[in-house]
Amino acid sequence: MATEVIATEPEAIDPANALGDLESLDALDDEIARVRKREERRLIRLARKAGLFHVRMLNHELDDLFREPLLAEARRPSALARLETRRDAHYAGRRAKDARRKALLGGFVVAQCRHKPHFHAAMVPDIREWLLSHRSEKVGARNVEALSGFLADPAHKELSAPPTNSKKARRDRTHRLILLGAWVLARRKHLTELGELVAAELAGFLEQGQRVDRHKALLKDVLGN
Repeated sequence: MATEVIATEPEAIDPANALGDLESLDALDDEIARVRKREERRLIRLARKAGLFHVRMLNHELDDLFREPLLAEARRPSALARLETRRDAHYAGRRAKDARRKALLGGFVVAQCRHKPHFHAAMVPDIREWLLSHRSEKVGARNVEALSGFLADPAHKELSAPPTNSKKARRDRTHRLILLGAWVLARRKHLTELGELVAAELAGFLEQGQRVDRHKALLKDVLGN
C-alpha cells in the first residue's frame, strides 16, 4: 500500500527572526521593552499611592513635579537608560546596520519565493550569476555553494529557523540571508519583477513581525522606491 504524502504549507519567515547570529540585538530590544514596562508600572503604582489620580493637575504642573527633582542633583543613569545606550551603540554600527538590512531583505526574498514558485524560478539564474560575479572567483563559488539548497528549492531547510542552541547554524543562515539581501539591493532597480515585488510586498512583510518601526526605518530608502 502506497504511503500517503501530506502536503504542508511552507514555513513562514518571521521578519523578527531573520537575523540569526544577530539575535543579541533582538534580545537587547526585548530586555529594554521588559524593563520599560516594569518601570512604567512602578511609576503608575507610586503615583496612585501618592494620590495624583485624585487631584486635577495641568500638564506643566506634572512636568515640574517630575523634572525638578531630576535637576536638583546629579543621579546615576537608570537600568533602562544604560540598556538604551547599549542598544544605540549597537545599532549605530555601520556593519551591524548593513547586516540587519540585508538579512531582512533576504528573509523577504525567501518568503516571496516560497509563496511564488514562479518568481523563484525566474530569479534563480540572476541570483546565481550575480553571486558568481564576485571579484574573487573562489568567494563567488563559495557563495553559490552556500545557497545551493535555496537555489534548488526555496523551501530548503538551510533557510529554516535553526535550533536556538546552534550558533553555527544561526550564523550560516544569517550569512545566506545577507547574501540574498545584498542581491536585492544590487538588482532591484535592474530587474522589473523584483523591483515591483519589493514596492508592493516589502512593507506588508515587515508588518508581520515585531519591531516594525525599527525595521522600516532600516529599510526606509528601499521602501521609498
